[in-house]
Amino acid sequence: MELNNPDSRFFDFLLKINQPYMINFERWVFYPGMLFNSLDKWWGDKKERKTPHEGIDLCYFKEKNGKISRLHKDIKIPGTFSGSIVKIDDDFLGKSIFLGHNVFSKYQRQLYTVYGHTEPLDSIKAMKEIEAGEIIATIAACHREGIDIHPHLHITFAWVPASINVDHLNWQTLTSNPEIMLIDPLLILSSATKKRNLID
Repeated sequence: MELNNPDSRFFDFLLKINQPYMINFERWVFYPGMLFNSLDKWWGDKKERKTPHEGIDLCYFKEKNGKISRLHKDIKIPGTFSGSIVKIDDDFLGKSIFLGHNVFSKYQRQLYTVYGHTEPLDSIKAMKEIEAGEIIATIAACHREGIDIHPHLHITFAWVPASINVDHLNWQTLTSNPEIMLIDPLLILSSATKKRNLID
């Protein structure tokens, strides 16, 4: 088991770069099916997923006046940590960005962030180095199984062995390769923000 998952300021970055739209942000709101390892869908027929959810979906947030708002297409997406864009995949989520970080576990696995439902900036190409908090993409319009669902950002974190060819990384290998260890994103994203009650 991997230990000492690093802390990211991703939520702080996200709020900062998306002002004034999120100026009244109070906390994230997650509905059934949005969290890590959930077997439920939160869109369409809301039936069971084929595989457990690989990460979290960010879509809804509560404002200081109690209103529930949601992210929209074109919300800017920051890097969780500094690192290198390993690949950008055209897949069933639209475009997914695989970001490898210079963070390694004691078992020599490398930390990756994978973003789904994105529209990468024109300047973001494979092998580009980015800094934590740097804008890399915007949220794309979402279409799933013929159903339009609210724009949202999917985030997955994984410890990936150095022996795995990055060209073979995709959503299937992330869930099926026993050497890859998925991490609950809230273990990385919420530690710095939980004290400020940013998560419901």
